[in-house]
Amino acid sequence: MKTMMRTLGKFPSFNRLQHVGVFVCAGFLAIEACIEFEGIERAFGRGPESWRIDAAASLLAIVALAAYAILKALELRAESDRRLEAERRIAQLETQDPLTGLANRNRMLDVLGQALQARKTGDEVTGLVLIDLKRFKPINDARGRPVGDRLLRMVADRLQSVARDGETVARLGGDEFAIVLPRLANAQAARHPAQRLVRALEAPFEIDDLALKIGGAAVGVATSSDTDLRPGVLIHHVDAALHRAKGGPRV
Repeated sequence: MKTMMRTLGKFPSFNRLQHVGVFVCAGFLAIEACIEFEGIERAFGRGPESWRIDAAASLLAIVALAAYAILKALELRAESDRRLEAERRIAQLETQDPLTGLANRNRMLDVLGQALQARKTGDEVTGLVLIDLKRFKPINDARGRPVGDRLLRMVADRLQSVARDGETVARLGGDEFAIVLPRLANAQAARHPAQRLVRALEAPFEIDDLALKIGGAAVGVATSSDTDLRPGVLIHHVDAALHRAKGGPRV
């Protein structure tokens, strides 16, 4: 047995099986118990009545086949795990911004659509806030993309930290963020969350030895109580509001 193990140890495929050594050793013991040391007699139907096969060679062949089967099973399992991970990452990219981890535009549209379709009572409305960072581009140009990316992640964390239950923060691209506000009491109620979100961005962002100020944000706000309104229509309204805000005072 020791000689056979040393022989098998020369094969890379066998070495890859060492982490399942418990199962392989159990197989060795079972096989060794079933094989007589003198040899194995096998009947093959017609022809010579039997062949005497050397025990060590037989054991080596059986173990090699068992090892190969285990190796293939492990490879199939690894391939399945890789495929599942790839599918998970693809699904994640479809709904999540890869830089900040926030919801992306697709996910925001889904959430906004669900919020619009939800049955409302009284004057309840669905709100959408669009935020554009005022000084991000000059900072990104002056400090470089690595600093700009870190700044965007910190902005995302700030917005997420002040978002209330039910509010969805999303990054739409560049330095533009959106927040879905479901079931507001009325259209005027959207102003308060917008102010809360902008105030969260006023303090400097500490990156290494830098204290970066983004100079506030331009904000667009739109609301609707129409359960049949398409998300794209509300986005059009909030885009127009943001465009007007960029030339005027902050919310």
